[in-house]
Amino acid sequence: MRYKMILLSLLAISMLSCQQQKPQPADFVNLFIGTLDQGNTVPAATAPFGMMSCGPDNVFDEVEDEYTSRSGYNYKKDSIRQFSMTHVSGWGCHGALDIPVMPTTKSPGISPVYNHRAYTSRFSHDNETAVPGYYQVFLDDYQTNVQITAAERSAILLFDYPKGEEAHLIFPITNAANGITGAEILVDPENNQVTGWGTSGGFCWRDPRDYDYTVYFVAKFDQPITGSGAWNLDEKLQNQTHIVGDSIGAWISFGDPGGKTVEMRIAISFVSIENARENLEYELNNTSFAQLRAETWQKWNDLLSKVELETNDYDLKVQGYSAIYNNLLHPNIFNDVNGQYRGFNDSVYVMPAGHNKYVNFSTWDTYRTTAYLQGLLVPDRAADMIESLYLDARQGNPAGLTIWGYFNNETWVMNGHSSVPLIANMYAMGARDIDLTRIKDIMIWTADNKYGFGDQYIRFGYVPERESRWNYSVSETLEYSIGDHGLAQMCLADGDMENYERFMERSRSVFNVFNEEIGYLQRRDSLGNWVFPFDRAEENGFNEGNSAQYTWNIPHMMDELVKRMGGPEKAIERLDEFTSEIITDGWPVDIPHYWPGNQPGFVVPFVYTYAGAHEKTQELIRYVSSSIFKNAPDGMPGDDDLGATSCMNLFFTLGMYPLKPGVPEFCLTGSLYDRVKISLDNGSEIHIHSQGNPWSTLKAIKVNGKKLDEPFLNINDIIENQGVLTIEYEY
Repeated sequence: MRYKMILLSLLAISMLSCQQQKPQPADFVNLFIGTLDQGNTVPAATAPFGMMSCGPDNVFDEVEDEYTSRSGYNYKKDSIRQFSMTHVSGWGCHGALDIPVMPTTKSPGISPVYNHRAYTSRFSHDNETAVPGYYQVFLDDYQTNVQITAAERSAILLFDYPKGEEAHLIFPITNAANGITGAEILVDPENNQVTGWGTSGGFCWRDPRDYDYTVYFVAKFDQPITGSGAWNLDEKLQNQTHIVGDSIGAWISFGDPGGKTVEMRIAISFVSIENARENLEYELNNTSFAQLRAETWQKWNDLLSKVELETNDYDLKVQGYSAIYNNLLHPNIFNDVNGQYRGFNDSVYVMPAGHNKYVNFSTWDTYRTTAYLQGLLVPDRAADMIESLYLDARQGNPAGLTIWGYFNNETWVMNGHSSVPLIANMYAMGARDIDLTRIKDIMIWTADNKYGFGDQYIRFGYVPERESRWNYSVSETLEYSIGDHGLAQMCLADGDMENYERFMERSRSVFNVFNEEIGYLQRRDSLGNWVFPFDRAEENGFNEGNSAQYTWNIPHMMDELVKRMGGPEKAIERLDEFTSEIITDGWPVDIPHYWPGNQPGFVVPFVYTYAGAHEKTQELIRYVSSSIFKNAPDGMPGDDDLGATSCMNLFFTLGMYPLKPGVPEFCLTGSLYDRVKISLDNGSEIHIHSQGNPWSTLKAIKVNGKKLDEPFLNINDIIENQGVLTIEYEY
């Protein structure tokens, strides 16, 4: 067995060596893009869509980092406070960072209970590495090297403590992002393991009693545990091996390992300690660190290889593969290896073999871009995600189909029924292996139910002023309308023509809050009166934006928008003024100009196309891609929002952008890549060829050799039937 293990380890090392000799797509992923300023990404070790996301935390709610510390990591910081087992990348709320640990050579004394800096250590980015499935950092204060690699529900951490020093590992369990409401830690020196659980929650509101969930864990060590202790608040409890409470922490010691690496194998579960143990044994078994790192790297590379990007522009290639990577992080697998998961009603259910339950759906953010990409690249997983949303609606989600699902809780963040267009977009792009009628019916039930302000929307044809949560009446109306368009397409696919016509007509409701006299979306009261005074820069009535920014965000009826603005010439004139200032910093909800870093601004450039100025669309998206997005830590203009923002830029650079909810259609704008090949799971392929300088005017678009008169392409045929689609851009 030992000889076999040595051979397997050498094979894993050989795989890594081959990867270094011939760069693969996974080699072009930069996990640090978006870790500075507002991207809120995190360089954790994780498998695709993994439950386990194990990585560094170096910030906690510092005032100066209010908008840049929410994932737990900020590139400008020079110290690390802990390594936690759960992260959500790119979001705009604080959360997760569950079951943290921290190695130290400092004698455990000061309590880490709600003391986030108790065992912090300085580090340098020169001694830090992050690639898909792997993270490494050297802790200067403890002269300790940390390496992490992960499977879907488990991870292996290596701690190389210095010789001649006492080695300790702290379990500061209270220091999850939003604290805890309870926890238990049990140290078992005889079996060299630590088990326990921690209950947290909070999401945007920071109170762990809100939207609470429990993470269970089992951690095993290959070096003997020579000592242990615990804290209850500030009280140190030497030799304590078991502690329960809401203000606790613990530590274990290894003496002086004498240069030996201390290996920790850890798995988590949201069901039980027993399930965490089973996850650990099933996923890690006798797998070495090098093997697991190679296996997870290969999982990432296999998925990333579905898109082949050819270009001599190294930074462009890195941005492209990094964007794809960011869009394969979430939602997260939530079931254990035995299929069990915890529903929104806190009961335990079982997924059928071969399928996964997913959680952490940021639907308002991701339906616009991420859902399309996931439907295209991972249709089977996307089908499981659709089924997961259905199950949540039937297993306790009070919103029906989720709005913003945080583990097994509904947080009600953002507006609209955004699961509806998300499902429609996934289905449109290839997630067809679902019970269409059953899913369509739950979408109709959600869209027609009385949750939120759907009743006012149905009654008035819009959400009246002051009837909406947080006074988002106009954007509520818009989001319901967008969802109705996506739902109509699902009805059409199911042959339900009556509901197709009903929801298509209802999707026009956004224009009930479009005041043609002033040319902007505007609040109305329940009597139908426009609410004055009106200021296009005012956030009142809008979620994360203002009327000037939202008025262009009508992706399902852009031709109608242009018409209502007074026609193409007037629309172009206004759009020129709107985009004359492009905002890339801060939180400009009160500035009436183009903000590409937030979702309502994603589709702005494409209004030019509908107004007959397609060259202006191309010019604007190229400017955004080349001047705002960068292969650098500060290379993202806003929250990545679980991949949504980087996916927008990916579609920009590919030269194909999805606009209409529920329709497998792209607006073609010319690719910045020389060649692209997208391989679909059904055997179909999309080839993109660029001839000439992509920074010059696009002269012609050919699809399978035939010149297009309009820059729109429906790909339903290759989704339903195996085939090759070739797009040629001539400049």
